[in-house]
Amino acid sequence: MMSIGRISMLEFMKPEDVDAAEAYYKTIREDFFPTLEPVLNIRTGPTSLMSIAVYPSYEAAEANLPERQKMHDHVQATLKDTFYYEGDISYFYQQSKK
Repeated sequence: MMSIGRISMLEFMKPEDVDAAEAYYKTIREDFFPTLEPVLNIRTGPTSLMSIAVYPSYEAAEANLPERQKMHDHVQATLKDTFYYEGDISYFYQQSKK
């Protein structure tokens, strides 16, 4: 069984807001998202961030939605827009380090 991917898009007001949100995320990630597998944040612009999070199941992904909302509430004043998509991961590849 493949894992579940959640792709979150966040648009902030200023570049510093992205920095602050990522710094905050690093402090709460372990407590708020205990079933999180890999996560990858991609700065898609000066004020935009795409976060690709992997969970072992839909249940695990859904279970963290209240904590996800708490995180968004913390940064709400600096957010212009946010939304997410979820779905089955149908292919994953990571080159092993040589």
